[in-house]
Amino acid sequence: MTKPVILALPHELASRQPIVFFDGECSLCSSTVRFLLRHNRKGNLSFSSLQSISGAKISVLAGKTNLQPDTILFLQDNILFEYSAAALKIAEHLGFPWNAVAVFNLIPVLLRDNVYRYIAKNRYKWFGKKSFCTPPNKDYSTRILD
Repeated sequence: MTKPVILALPHELASRQPIVFFDGECSLCSSTVRFLLRHNRKGNLSFSSLQSISGAKISVLAGKTNLQPDTILFLQDNILFEYSAAALKIAEHLGFPWNAVAVFNLIPVLLRDNVYRYIAKNRYKWFGKKSFCTPPNKDYSTRILD
């Protein structure tokens, strides 16, 4: 189990919270981000790939210099969440029925994270690799960080 990390952030990251950091080469991750862009009705989530400049900054700030893109990271209120905790925190920003996944908080973190890691380990094999691109039907560029 990984505890959330509280970070001191540079202004360019602090002002854009909450931020979802994802594997920009993973088809499953990219599809998930496109889903989140469409279903985050408040439009308050920002996004950055772990391979980007912002992703590299957050990795260094969190002391994860050898970060493998096997987890989604979620930065909210200067707290960095990862694995299943990040996914469940992100879901809180969606409308019903998507935010109902909060019920999974009842499952022990160790079990949730083991399931998460199993999927993450096999995601390239099951879903392939594909660079992230924003959905063409709406301009989301203001919500995507470098």
